[in-house]
Amino acid sequence: MAEGVIIRLDTAACIVLSGGSSVRCSLPGKWRLRKGAQTRPIAVGDRVRFSLLPSGEGVVEGVEPRKGGKLSRKAAGEREAEQVVAANVDQLVVVASVAEPELNRRLLDRLVVSGEHGGLDVAVCLNKIDLADAAAYEPVLELYRRLGYRALATSAVSGVGLEDLRAALRDKTSVFAGQSGVGKSALLMSVQPGLDLRVGDVSASTGKGRHTTTAVSLLPLEFGGYVVDTPGIREFALYNIERDELQHCFPEMAERFGQCRFADCSHRHEPGCAIAAAVESGAIDPERYESYCRIYESLPAPDPARRRR
Repeated sequence: MAEGVIIRLDTAACIVLSGGSSVRCSLPGKWRLRKGAQTRPIAVGDRVRFSLLPSGEGVVEGVEPRKGGKLSRKAAGEREAEQVVAANVDQLVVVASVAEPELNRRLLDRLVVSGEHGGLDVAVCLNKIDLADAAAYEPVLELYRRLGYRALATSAVSGVGLEDLRAALRDKTSVFAGQSGVGKSALLMSVQPGLDLRVGDVSASTGKGRHTTTAVSLLPLEFGGYVVDTPGIREFALYNIERDELQHCFPEMAERFGQCRFADCSHRHEPGCAIAAAVESGAIDPERYESYCRIYESLPAPDPARRRR
């Protein structure tokens, strides 16, 4: 029995990195079907045990318990199901562009919240800074730094910030996530030339990026560590976050716990809210607060029957 890590996952098979070699392994039905709340019980980044066939291919026999954090989202459709994007990862690098497409603060904050909830360190990477003046993006970087996040400014074109990005990725397993067209694949190829990744442009008609990465892939880095490249995101539905948990994923709110007039304050319309007062005074960034309100409204309301049990 051999062991390895899944570096690519398809419907009925996966690619496993084992001992420096890649092995194609088939997936028996139990690894392809929904298990509990998850769309499937296996993801890129999972460590697996597999048996080798005479053909040189393998069959996955078992999955090791997960030890690291994960990035997950609510699966598409009506049902409340979890889609694990990547497992056993250390950090989430949220990549956004300052132009082409324009900076999407709402999606950026959704991804940051997902990383917080998934137990990951979170870094914010603002890319394509060659297309904008520093005054347009430096205040955003400073905001996230004050909140305790690593914040980087990069350009795959000019090479600015690439060494800082390498340092952030070194000896960690990181997952890259962001809107289509923000330059995730171009950044990775600049950080490590030779990676076989497709790079696309932004659609002139919609201003949105075209999907170029079509599957989640875990890539070894020659300077140490791994990075998970993910397809571009246009929407990101959060999974398994309760409304009263959301404030814990916003550090600027967490430091003000217990200061509101009401213990169950939602921080949206109640009198005597310390969070609203901090927004009014400028102590909390209004765009971050708007992200909180929008995410709050998108989360399911608590089930009164469940609370009575």
